[in-house]
Amino acid sequence: MIEQNRKKLSIKSMYFNRYLLVRYVSALFFFTNVYWLLSLLMSDSSLYFIPLVLIIVLLFSVVEQVKLFSKHTNNAKYTNYSFKILLFTNVALILPTCFSSSFTQLYPFLLNQEKSKVLVLIILAIGILLSALILYRLYRIKHDEDKHYERIKQYEEAIN
Repeated sequence: MIEQNRKKLSIKSMYFNRYLLVRYVSALFFFTNVYWLLSLLMSDSSLYFIPLVLIIVLLFSVVEQVKLFSKHTNNAKYTNYSFKILLFTNVALILPTCFSSSFTQLYPFLLNQEKSKVLVLIILAIGILLSALILYRLYRIKHDEDKHYERIKQYEEAIN
């Protein structure tokens, strides 16, 4: 009985760990947006709603990720929506970052210089790549094409 419960917990953990990278990247985006929100609030920028909305969207994803441990699913739809919104937002922020007036409103904690704009554009590009990577990962999980799924099936066969 104890051995059987251990095997069930092990399989449950393996399914949960399929989303490990997703959880790490979600945390990265969450804390980045919290920092950005605090910076905008301290500088009285009227654009504080952008990171605030992103944080709220990410919270739906986090709640879904927590629920995945007790109830496994291949289709993490809120997480998928969250990363689509993050991808769209990062792409949409590229153009305003290039203009001085909107740059100052979006990033009041940075000097309005070319170096700062390049830094922000690099960060936005990394955000776009990470969002695309996670969306690809979620697609593979949804269709059971990820490597973790193969390992889980091999483990299930071995213990049965």
